[in-house]
Amino acid sequence: MRQGKDDETLRDAVPDDEKVNSKYSTIVFDLGNTLIKFDHNISAKKIAKSFSLDPKVIYDLFFDSPLTRSFEKGEISPKVFHSQVSKAIGAKIPFNDFVDIWNDIFWEDTPSCDLARQLKSSYRLFLLSNICSLHFEYIRKKFDIIKIFDETVLSFMVGAIKPDRLIFENLIKRAGGDRTKLLYIDDRDDLIQEALTLGIDSIRYEGADKLKKKLEETAVI
Repeated sequence: MRQGKDDETLRDAVPDDEKVNSKYSTIVFDLGNTLIKFDHNISAKKIAKSFSLDPKVIYDLFFDSPLTRSFEKGEISPKVFHSQVSKAIGAKIPFNDFVDIWNDIFWEDTPSCDLARQLKSSYRLFLLSNICSLHFEYIRKKFDIIKIFDETVLSFMVGAIKPDRLIFENLIKRAGGDRTKLLYIDDRDDLIQEALTLGIDSIRYEGADKLKKKLEETAVI
């Protein structure tokens, strides 16, 4: 959070053990399995059951496949993605039915979201996520946590997915250009390591309790 002179005077009057760390102005959260949990097995099993298919084959197609990565980068539309999935599994699924199944895989990590709301009172919040347009629109409508973010940096809008440096560079630019003012939180170690390589302080998410402890240890909260 940016401080004016009056704010700085007030901060100086606060006891040291009650001060918020002024090093960071912006906290950056990953979305999937950090704030919102998900499991592609849910949708894979539904389709497998309906068409007598192998759920693992469908899961592998849905999770981190070239087709899904292309969709998350915004290279193909939802209807093209649906068409390619139908072709790959050899089953004709009505588009609206597919969208319902594809989207119904999420639930909120309530303690993590509560912690993000707590941070909102002292910092700008950015969301940095590898996500397709269908999933984000669904999450945006279903979960209020999205409303607290000042900026959303999303792979399907940027045209790049983490750990591609392009999406991190987009984040840095939109946050004002000073990467030292950012603190990034993500559940994946490889993405944390890439952020650190780019000079962005980062914390791996391993549950809300551990995250809160790390934030307290570094005087972020």
